[in-house]
Amino acid sequence: MAAAAHFLRWILALFGGRFRRGRNVDDGGEPIAEDELLYRRISEKSGWYDESTGEIDPQAFAPHPTEDRTGLSVSRAKYKTISQAAIGWPGKRYFVAILRAVDLVRAGISISPEPTSDDPGHAVLPDLNSGNRKEDRTESLQETLASLTIDVDGPFPKAGGETG
Repeated sequence: MAAAAHFLRWILALFGGRFRRGRNVDDGGEPIAEDELLYRRISEKSGWYDESTGEIDPQAFAPHPTEDRTGLSVSRAKYKTISQAAIGWPGKRYFVAILRAVDLVRAGISISPEPTSDDPGHAVLPDLNSGNRKEDRTESLQETLASLTIDVDGPFPKAGGETG
């Protein structure tokens, strides 16, 4: 049984969760369903997640001054594993915050698919972007996102080469 679970994890990591029930899933441009999970990568060095208390700092959801022009980047679990969502700069370790799309929608936070050629699961939260990052509403939305986080996993890569 353990060998089968290990094999399944390996297959999912290899194909990035892009195949479900024997067919290829959408290309990433389809609307985000309310039942989807979203991932937000958080640098371990930032200190924005306290592993001992489980508290996440709203700064983990702050738009980058130049990189988040169209919105704060998130990854769709439909297209990648949590360990794939954690991939960032080589040699760095990352936590991954997990959010439910339905919770964001109910809180009035828009989610837009923004697939790229190498990442069909890329999406953005256009209400939080480089242009409005210093506004009170953006800071309020960051606090909302921190409170809506259902779990945080990591840091990745995990010790001993585990994938998650």
